[in-house]
Amino acid sequence: MILMAVFTTFMTTPLVMAVYKPARRARIADYKHRTVERTNSKAQFRILACFHCARNIPSMINLLEASRGIQKSEGLCVYTMHLMEFSERSSAMLVVHKARNNGLPFWNKGRRSDANHIVVAFEAFQQLSQVSVRPMTSISSISDMHEDICTTAENKRAAIIILPFHKHQRLDGSLEVTRSDFRWVNQRVLEHAPCSVGIFIDRGLGGSTQVSASNVSYSITVLFFGGRDDRKALSYGARMAEHPGINLMVIRFLVGPETAGNIVSVDMGSNSSSQLRSADEEVLSEFKLKVEQDCSLRYEERVVRNTEETIAIIREVSRCNLLLVGRMPVGELALALNRGSDCPELGPVGSLLTSREFSTASVLVVQQYNSRVTLNLSSKMEEYSPDQDSE
Repeated sequence: MILMAVFTTFMTTPLVMAVYKPARRARIADYKHRTVERTNSKAQFRILACFHCARNIPSMINLLEASRGIQKSEGLCVYTMHLMEFSERSSAMLVVHKARNNGLPFWNKGRRSDANHIVVAFEAFQQLSQVSVRPMTSISSISDMHEDICTTAENKRAAIIILPFHKHQRLDGSLEVTRSDFRWVNQRVLEHAPCSVGIFIDRGLGGSTQVSASNVSYSITVLFFGGRDDRKALSYGARMAEHPGINLMVIRFLVGPETAGNIVSVDMGSNSSSQLRSADEEVLSEFKLKVEQDCSLRYEERVVRNTEETIAIIREVSRCNLLLVGRMPVGELALALNRGSDCPELGPVGSLLTSREFSTASVLVVQQYNSRVTLNLSSKMEEYSPDQDSE
């Protein structure tokens, strides 16, 4: 019996690996919509929205309502994940809430708890907005929490992961650290995410209660400096602008010709620089065409000579409900703003918007999906052709 147990134990690993490899290869090949924009506009848009406590719920629901856009073929599918720390053991546990008709989990029929209220809130959002919502709870240690988030995003084929910022707003408008451990979780998710990532700085988007679809009236501003992350922030804003209650304004920052190269030196090859400008111009040209057809869209170009003028314009246009920025913009202005950044996970512009002088609007910092992250993570477990992976 002992020999049989030893033989079975040693045979389990190679058998599981033999079965697991092709399954993972097929799953990666089918995971195509890792970003906000897509060639098939009728494809389902999947979001993995994470939160720490009930304080994040109203603004998160209002952000998801704004992300709904217009009702398309399969619409919006939201996977909500309640992040809970469990430090007594190293293994993680994922609980999927199977709610009854009244929104309560079937195993907890007689008691009401904070978790039940959270589930009820998302169930109400699902009924009112006709959005598919799948609530889950991840119970894991802080060191493993980012793995739960990334694995769930890959299994659910999410297009973007929305993470809460590790600070919350106080009554005086300043941001106070909720738990510094969550900052480490966000940094690890940004490093290993299999799709695009957004960090949500909550300053009460829509107030302290959920706003119904018919009462949504938000003004959203996209700060565009250039680069892949800024282009994805613009794509997300364009999707939000499809909602009938949202007005979108895009501000593009340009360096004056007389000061170009004097703000900060940029070491960039001519080929990469021309490719960057062409990609930015292509995205902006498509958006300008939409502006001509939709009165809820606005586009402005602001020419600046230094960082002081840039900050002044940002302060001027930040009197809105939500700001969308790219995590790592490129160019002279972005590098100049990067000096003294205390939140590198937010990038230069996002870190600037966490200061007290910008204490009115909520902020969503967007990072574009990096295909090299998925390739590096997958190569540790198996070898497969990079041609199988596409956005």
